[in-house]
Amino acid sequence: MIKGALIFLITLNLIGCNMKTKISDVSQSHSNQNNSTSYIGNYLTANYSIMKGDAYTASRILNKNLNNLKLLEIKFFSNIVSGNFDAADKVSHKIKLNSENNTFYNLPRYILKIKNNDFRGSLEIFKNQKLFFNVDGLNNLIKFWIKERENTKNYLSKKHLINSSIHKLLILENFYDSDKLVEIADLLYKSNNLNSHEFLLLAGFYFRVDNFEKSKEIIKTKLPNQFDKNTIINDFSNKNNIYNKIQKINFILASKIYNLINENNSKINKSYSYQKILLEFSIFLEPKMDISKYALAEIYNFEKTFKTAFKILDSIPENSFFSLAANLKKLAVKKSSGMDMEYKNLLFKIINIWPNNKLVLYRLANYYKSKSQYRKSLKIYKNILDRYNSNDRDLFLYAANLDKIGKWKEAKVLFLELLKKNPQDTFTLNYVSYKLALKNQELELALELIKKALVIDPNNGYFLDTLGWVEYKRNNFISAVYFLEKSVSILPRSAEVINHLGDCYFMLNRKKEAIFEWNKALKYETDKKIIKNIKEKIRKHEHLL
Repeated sequence: MIKGALIFLITLNLIGCNMKTKISDVSQSHSNQNNSTSYIGNYLTANYSIMKGDAYTASRILNKNLNNLKLLEIKFFSNIVSGNFDAADKVSHKIKLNSENNTFYNLPRYILKIKNNDFRGSLEIFKNQKLFFNVDGLNNLIKFWIKERENTKNYLSKKHLINSSIHKLLILENFYDSDKLVEIADLLYKSNNLNSHEFLLLAGFYFRVDNFEKSKEIIKTKLPNQFDKNTIINDFSNKNNIYNKIQKINFILASKIYNLINENNSKINKSYSYQKILLEFSIFLEPKMDISKYALAEIYNFEKTFKTAFKILDSIPENSFFSLAANLKKLAVKKSSGMDMEYKNLLFKIINIWPNNKLVLYRLANYYKSKSQYRKSLKIYKNILDRYNSNDRDLFLYAANLDKIGKWKEAKVLFLELLKKNPQDTFTLNYVSYKLALKNQELELALELIKKALVIDPNNGYFLDTLGWVEYKRNNFISAVYFLEKSVSILPRSAEVINHLGDCYFMLNRKKEAIFEWNKALKYETDKKIIKNIKEKIRKHEHLL
């Protein structure tokens, strides 16, 4: 049974691959019951939900008294993956387990004991057993908490400095004056090996020892642009800020649980189900653990369970330090799910709240580009260049927009400046080469640039397409076909590449193949003007076959 749990967590297929056998098992075990069809229906629906990554729906489907072992297994897994640990614990008592293989089913009891501050009891649960994913790091913190709580001497040793971590620092702060722990905090700051949540915890520590400048410096320089840094600095003394207080043990453990996801690179740890359990565990211990909510929503977005992702993001309050990140992720969810109008409405709501945030400005510029409103996107990129220290990416985007509004000469000057600074900038090499080919200008330069890009990235389908198109423009059609066929093999659904290949076939008098490729390109093309152009080519030449 534990083997089945492992397979479930790694493959997201709870019961296994042979669905017919499993249906038969469920049906036979209820052959004397009138409602066996209902059981089979519940099994199929719940199992399908879990395979889709939606354990919440599965747990709702099975929210009833059950006797069938296989349905109980699904009910257990769906509850534990969706964070309903009380229900998972109750179900685990009903499942008849082999005494040697019951480790996983003790996990809810372990979680509940930690939630209720029964730390010694939690340590006893896996004392003689090895759980299939690692909670040793968590147990070590629990032991450290117990040891320091019982340390009546109130004495800091060198070991506290050598084996320091942000979580141990926060535990020590419950038993020692914060001022005595500054040396540990300084070591952590110098190590620079912290995530965004941990940097906020460290900023909170410096805030409590009245080192406000260090706290501000951490927020300004260590947090990424997904954070509204100025608002965080201004609101750091707010009583609702969870980071400016001495942290309780459950908050510290919830923070550590979030870190466990990235501390091991085993296949189990990469499983979305494994990560969901840990993130739900983190939120269960500390409902204000917004970084765990964000990470959980990200997983559901990857799995295309968009409603669940959005619901979790909505649970992050507007005054949270993770509010900007959550709203940016909401945009990504709406874009992934094709909710164009909702995306637009949310985008303009966000731009009103964070009008000068770089990441928000990027998204607004991309929105205008998607609507072919290039002058508006150009204005935004100019704003970014003026407001922030310009980097190569920003300059590339600005130059590309200049090109879009017909200012190719100005754009080309900027692109060549970028290549002078970084001759191995493959994207700029490709962009300039392709544009020169489209404009039928400086084709030898275009050839030189794209060959440089392909030396660096020889199997890039887009670069091969550019080289093929440069050769097409140079009337080297046999060479062009060679590179374009290679590009199509890498990008079999790229309408642009397929269309190019069709054009090359036509120039080699391979008209039947050309029309075949043009028709294939129509399957993948979405631009109405290009579709019209391809159809016109087909109409014009198909009578020649």
